[in-house]
Amino acid sequence: MNRDEVKMALLDVLVAMELITPSEKSAALGEGAADIHFGGLGIDSLAVVDMCVAVEEKIGRELHVEEIIDNPTVDLLAAHLGSAADK
Repeated sequence: MNRDEVKMALLDVLVAMELITPSEKSAALGEGAADIHFGGLGIDSLAVVDMCVAVEEKIGRELHVEEIIDNPTVDLLAAHLGSAADK
C-alpha cells in the first residue's frame, strides 16, 4: 500500500472507532487539510491497542504501539507505513 492508501485505511479505522466523523475524514483528505493528531482524539492505551489491531486487519501489516507514538499524526503514520511497504 502506498501512503495515500494507508492514510485512507487509517481514516477508515478512526471513523469505525468513532474517533472522528465521516465529515472529518473527508476534510482530512482535502488539499492542504490539517493533519489529525492522535493525542487530540482522547485515545487511551486500550484504544491504541484496538487501533493497532484494526489497522493491522485493514492494511495487512503488523502495527506496534511504538510506531504510533513515534508517528503521532495520521499523515506521519501513513508516510511511515507507506514507506515501509515500499521496501
